[in-house]
Amino acid sequence: MDVDIATVAILGNAGGALIGFAVAITATRYQDVPGARQYSWLALAGGSWCAVSMAKIIASNPAVIETAYVIARTVSSQIIALWIILVLVYTGRRSWLRPSRLIPLLIVANADVLLLLLGQGRFGQAIAVPVTQNGVTLLAVQRGVAFAATLTISYLPVLLGYGFLIEFLFRSGNIYRRQTAVIGAGTALPMIAALLYDLGYTPHPAIDFTPGVFAVSMLFVGWALFEDESLSVTTLSGDTLVDNLPDPVIALNDDCVIIDYNAAAASALGHPEPNGEHLDNIAPGLSEQIERGEVFSLGDSITYYNPQTTSLTDQFGTERGRLVVLRDVTGQQRRQDRLEALQAATQQFIEAETAEAVAEMAVEFATAVLDQNAAGVFLEEDSVLEPAVISETIENNVEEELLYGSPTDRPESKLWQTYETGEIQTVSLEQDGLDPLDNALMLPLGSHGVMAITAYGSTFATEDRRYAAILAQTTQVALDQVERERELRQSRSSVKRRREQIEFFNGILRHSLHNAMVVIRGRAEHIRDDVPSPKQRHLDSISDWCGTLTEMSETIRDINNTVTASEAERLDTVDLNATLRRSIESLRVEYDSVSVSCELDGEYSVQANELLEEVLLSILRNAVDHNNADTPQVTVSVQQAGDWLQVRIADDGPGMSDELKTKVFERGLSPDQTADGFGLYFVSVMMELYGGTLWFEDNRPTGTVAVLELQQAVTSSKAGDDPQSGDTETAATEAQTKSHNR
Repeated sequence: MDVDIATVAILGNAGGALIGFAVAITATRYQDVPGARQYSWLALAGGSWCAVSMAKIIASNPAVIETAYVIARTVSSQIIALWIILVLVYTGRRSWLRPSRLIPLLIVANADVLLLLLGQGRFGQAIAVPVTQNGVTLLAVQRGVAFAATLTISYLPVLLGYGFLIEFLFRSGNIYRRQTAVIGAGTALPMIAALLYDLGYTPHPAIDFTPGVFAVSMLFVGWALFEDESLSVTTLSGDTLVDNLPDPVIALNDDCVIIDYNAAAASALGHPEPNGEHLDNIAPGLSEQIERGEVFSLGDSITYYNPQTTSLTDQFGTERGRLVVLRDVTGQQRRQDRLEALQAATQQFIEAETAEAVAEMAVEFATAVLDQNAAGVFLEEDSVLEPAVISETIENNVEEELLYGSPTDRPESKLWQTYETGEIQTVSLEQDGLDPLDNALMLPLGSHGVMAITAYGSTFATEDRRYAAILAQTTQVALDQVERERELRQSRSSVKRRREQIEFFNGILRHSLHNAMVVIRGRAEHIRDDVPSPKQRHLDSISDWCGTLTEMSETIRDINNTVTASEAERLDTVDLNATLRRSIESLRVEYDSVSVSCELDGEYSVQANELLEEVLLSILRNAVDHNNADTPQVTVSVQQAGDWLQVRIADDGPGMSDELKTKVFERGLSPDQTADGFGLYFVSVMMELYGGTLWFEDNRPTGTVAVLELQQAVTSSKAGDDPQSGDTETAATEAQTKSHNR
């Protein structure tokens, strides 16, 4: 009996030591698993505990047994400390691993060891004495009276660890419940064995089976941590994977192997049981589509999916797999495709040159993009709706007379009613026997006609009606554009023809006027010798008027060229200083009693042409003609206003009323109000062609100030000074396109 119990205990501890050491070595291969390092140390301590316990049973010397007992209690206390550390790491309480919290726990766990090492007398004694029980005599260690207290204290960290495990087991949303339960149940075995031994329920006081049981329990813990995949990654999706979701849901591990799925996923993948299969083996390229996170279709299906991936992490934040939800976005994708197709086609619609081309694109779009079986565009011509473009299905199944609508021949026609009311109508075609056409959607195209779209089924879906209405509006806009372009071409042709006629007659008029002036001047000079000296002033007047009319003819030619020229041809860089000086000199020649002062504090150039001198002279004449002073005073100055130059011509005349300031540029103003009704109207026309503005202000104390605002030109010298300035031509172009309003 003695040999049998001792042999069993020795073999059990030997086996436990081997198991503990083997498990500790094996755990080193799983260092990426949370808690693996602490588990490895725990298994190593368990193996050492078994080895020391085996030595304690084999030894026969009381001193050796007492020493082995102290070592065994020390190792078992460290197992308690390592156990609490493993639980803290496993349950995600790494914040507890601070010295302020960890040291008190370690002291409590080693309470009995401290008593053995520091205690004296009967409080801390550990004496090996022979004990006979059940007919077996072995040396057993007896403890002092304080042993019960320190033993109870040592159990406190163990109970605390189990409390953490139980809390973690029932924590809301915990995805490791099964794994936690296995770990808790496995470690409970040595706990029970230790309690039984400490309470005296043992075959002999010298034999403790707790170390061997602890080593075996490490096998359960290791299997739960490292080997049983169903207790780790799969359970990550257990709380979120709902089998009856309409969208496919797939749980993948790190190697992209399917570990769980729902019924919708099995159907989408076309595999009844994809569990354990690599994702790309079932659906090649699917993993790449999921990684990109973009909408895709699976296989030959027209169903579109939008992948949404959620990382499956453990309590330490380590990714252990992925949960993939394939949201069915077929409807959304179809809407997006339709809108993109309609947007892309809009430019083609607008660029169409004929109504027939627009109608053809509309029918093609309705059948190809809107997925309708047939369509037709019916355009109005002389109060009759006629088919411009129709699908082959309509042409083959609808009688020809039904394809026309008019208020006289077919007023009951749905086509004509839609055109007349301008309202969208849904028309049933079943009663007309137009199989396979079930119904039609009639959409008005404004004054152009009607668009009809037919479909299978009894009704049109709301979405189809909406897109059909958008298509009809786009078609109407395109037809409006075609009509405007046609009218514009006709208008351009008419304007061109009128301009050519005006240029022709103006040319004849100028040529005839020039020839007439030459003849008149020649005849006047021919008779000069026969005219008495007192009468020759009349010949001088005739000769001067001939010159004036000839110059006016040339001016009218320049005006006509300016008006008919393009903006790029109309403007040039004009030296404002030189032009002002010539205009002022001409004014002094025309008027004997006039005082003109000119203030120019810089070199100025503007965007205009050779008629600017005549424009300035007209304003100067107006300032003198409406001045009742004996010697009219006129002051000319130039001011900078940003990119513009203001030519200010001030006089000391009687001034101008506010009403006249707004009407002075009208062509119909009488000559007695402007001295020469054509003069200021000519100025306003030219300023508009220059892209400038003209207005009048009051002069103080009396008189009027005419302000001509012109676009400043960038000369070559200024462009050289300013590296950011462009050349003159560029400045001219910008000036032409700039809108400047006062």
